[in-house]
Amino acid sequence: MSLAIGVDLGGTNLRIAAYRDLAARADAAARGAGGDAPVPVVQHKEPVGEPRDPDALIARLAAWIERVAAEAGGAAGANVPVGIGIAAMLRDRRGTVANSPHLRWRDVAFGERLAARLGARHPLGVYNDVNAITYGEYGLGAAAGAQNVLAVYVGTGIGGGLVVDGRLAEGASNCAGEIGHVKVAWDDRAAPCACGGRGCVEAYVGGSYVQRRIRAELAGGAPSIARDIATRAGDADVHAGHVDEAAALGDAWALGLWQELAPLLGVSLANAIALVNPERLVLGGGLLGRTPVLRQAVVMALEVAAPGALLEPLTIVEAALGDDAGLVGSALLAARGVSTIAS
Repeated sequence: MSLAIGVDLGGTNLRIAAYRDLAARADAAARGAGGDAPVPVVQHKEPVGEPRDPDALIARLAAWIERVAAEAGGAAGANVPVGIGIAAMLRDRRGTVANSPHLRWRDVAFGERLAARLGARHPLGVYNDVNAITYGEYGLGAAAGAQNVLAVYVGTGIGGGLVVDGRLAEGASNCAGEIGHVKVAWDDRAAPCACGGRGCVEAYVGGSYVQRRIRAELAGGAPSIARDIATRAGDADVHAGHVDEAAALGDAWALGLWQELAPLLGVSLANAIALVNPERLVLGGGLLGRTPVLRQAVVMALEVAAPGALLEPLTIVEAALGDDAGLVGSALLAARGVSTIAS
């Protein structure tokens, strides 16, 4: 039985999981013989913490990979591939981190340095975290059986991933699928984005930006029952879930905010669909997961903006693997040898 290790390296937590026979299970799922979501043989989770110096984090990560491989029963001398999904914009297929605001890294040769430490026993692939999530849903989740997939996750920011004709689309510099940085405004008033640009859809509909907008407008006196909903729930701060509940009850301010934001994301999705013609659109992430009214408005805007010929083969589904999608996807990519870095 084959063993592969998946790693999810985010701004808050470091998660590692070892799986068996992922590639065989994904092949079965593609034939329509899928089963339950894969369960790791061994798993580990700890805070990323401080310091976030690359050398210190690489050393800690390598030690845990070796430990998890040993606990999972990796045979002596056998290769155990490792895939890492990292919350970063990558520059190439060697795992060079161009920018990771969450880890506070810029221009770090992360993949090469970790591969050198792990050696030939652990063939290593480094992937953008949403690409890994997308591949997990494609292989063993909500998009199993589809060959052309667009996955979009709206959480703190907005990330996307693409599978085209059964292959993860990484792009010329490993930046394919960055739908959060599609422009929806381009004048002098365009909102600044964490990427350094302005007018990105993430700067309007990403969770951290939405939260900032909610807080500012309510502090400015916007009339809304969202405050009462938050108070009844025992929450000190009004968040997007409270606003969505208010919108469901007909609150004018909440409905107005959602009606402003939903078309921005809906049209961005329609434009992406026009380019890649997927058969499955996976929508996930913490923001969309707790705002069903907003999600429905986004889908409606997409259906208005996208041509009918592109909607005919398209099925819109919710992400199925939850927080484990990135672990599953990165391990599956590694098991299949996608973008392995030479040590």
